[in-house]
Amino acid sequence: MTELESIKNRVVVVGAGAVGACCAAYLQRDGNDVTIFDPDGFGRGCSEGTVGIFATNIIAPASSADGVRAMLAAARNPDLDTLMINKEFLPEFLPWLASFVATSGPLAFARGNEALKEAQRLSMPALREILDEDTFAENMQERGWIAVYETEENFQAAEADRKMRRKHGVALKELDAQQLREIEPSLPDGLQFATLYPNEFHTANVHKLVSAIGEVALRNGATLKEQLVDSIEPQKDGTFRVRAGGEEVIADKVVIAAGAYSAKFAEELGSPVLHCAERGYGVTFEGADVGLNSPVTLTKHRCVIAPMEAGFHVISSGEFAPIDTLPDERHQERLIAIALEMYPELAGRNVTRWSGWRSTMPDGLPVIDESPVHKGVFYAFGHSHLGLTQAGITGAVISALASGRKPAMDNTPFKVDRFSLTPAY
Repeated sequence: MTELESIKNRVVVVGAGAVGACCAAYLQRDGNDVTIFDPDGFGRGCSEGTVGIFATNIIAPASSADGVRAMLAAARNPDLDTLMINKEFLPEFLPWLASFVATSGPLAFARGNEALKEAQRLSMPALREILDEDTFAENMQERGWIAVYETEENFQAAEADRKMRRKHGVALKELDAQQLREIEPSLPDGLQFATLYPNEFHTANVHKLVSAIGEVALRNGATLKEQLVDSIEPQKDGTFRVRAGGEEVIADKVVIAAGAYSAKFAEELGSPVLHCAERGYGVTFEGADVGLNSPVTLTKHRCVIAPMEAGFHVISSGEFAPIDTLPDERHQERLIAIALEMYPELAGRNVTRWSGWRSTMPDGLPVIDESPVHKGVFYAFGHSHLGLTQAGITGAVISALASGRKPAMDNTPFKVDRFSLTPAY
């Protein structure tokens, strides 16, 4: 190795959620000098509010025919629902919605399906690459994930989805009421149909897991600065001046992994994206254990319940709205009502409320790419509901691109300018 080759690249990672932590761990392992900026530290924000599912069974992009029907219904619906579009935001939202509809066609959907399937296939191996066996085992359990259906009609309506997943190798098992009762005896009576996805991993403490990933980077020499990045300024010599909380850092490379806040930086750096922030809502009944063994999707209520270290957690999708919009607490009240209806013994428990912004692209695929405008700027955002799941493979791909290596996964479907009229590839 020459003296020039031995000089470490100075890399700034903006964001310390699951994706940012994995990017930092891989980049530091590849010999870079990494500084991570996040005002809240590791694993807060959107990461903190999830139910901890590594949802590798999701291989169909949201931009599907069913997704279009749901989105158009939400656009027309003036009332509170599990999927909600802020009506004052609707004119601004229309370009994103039009692209969502356009990418739901058969050919675009098939391409997205193949890209998502590959990312999901590689996601768990990539995460295992970062964590040692003991840390992985301490934080991850192969609990599976169950979807329950209140009626046979709803169960049969999901048959096409189950058929598609089987076709692509997703392990699943249809359960009758007795089989469901044997696996999850705490669920209320009357649930007659269910689908078990037995191979899904779950973490009961997302903050602890993401912190463990971040600690890998820190042990290898990375630095965490709990400051908000104000600006990223390209310099004439090809470096970048990163300003944060009155401090300035010069970087050779910058990774934007700030979730829903990433689009602002992408636009400022010459790569505007068709991106929207999607707020999720959740509640945790502190310290409550209702006897649930694994995460369960309640298809009628379109929410997920899960046993977490902090207590019994309920989460749902929420609303598409401007990122500075205040939370609508009615979503959380709905989740509390669902939980109390299922488990009356939860009454009187302290309830922690959460809301956070997911980062969502119209075609349901993330952005994992180097900037076509500024060499040395890398984007890692737009994972929607799969940020925790795909964090590992995103970090691996970003680090490979930053090192000039061929990544384990073709990132062509995840280009930052794929909605541009004049793409750079």
